[in-house]
Amino acid sequence: MRGILIVFTLAGSLLCATVANSQVLGSATISWNASPSSSVAGYDIYYGTSSGNYTSAVPVSNVTNVTIRGLISGVTYYFAAASYDSSGNISALSPEISGTVGSTSSSSAAATLTSALSSPGGGQFSFTISGLSSGQYIVQASTDLVNWVSLQTNVAPFNFVDSNAGQFSRRFYRTAYIPN
Repeated sequence: MRGILIVFTLAGSLLCATVANSQVLGSATISWNASPSSSVAGYDIYYGTSSGNYTSAVPVSNVTNVTIRGLISGVTYYFAAASYDSSGNISALSPEISGTVGSTSSSSAAATLTSALSSPGGGQFSFTISGLSSGQYIVQASTDLVNWVSLQTNVAPFNFVDSNAGQFSRRFYRTAYIPN
């Protein structure tokens, strides 16, 4: 199999898990040129916080991009890719790239989440969005940090209440600024 050229863009978004604190997390979109080999079944993207030390891997099907979410803003990440065939043979790693995840981007703006569980036993979760005054934000939820469902769009500051939170064993929340 031939080597893979990868490039990426970094974007910040605000993400809050169902815990009593909040943390600014971001994402990295990795894209690469498809291998010319017809035997390629997919790709693995490896990453970590020190050069050559990849502590995480994301398997992707035979596509040429992936967005890795849940990366900590302000931290430099190192990425490499490998292709694999249907027999499980893995190519050598691509050349490494790196980048520092930012806390804001053109599609998101910093906001503050203050979270608190409401009505214990009631299955609700709530938090307050206080961002750019009169800025519009969208709140989304996920159970796997990959697939996101939009729950509410509103103007900051506002309180968000998820009365369905108790139906999930775990649920993650994020909010993004919607520019005019």
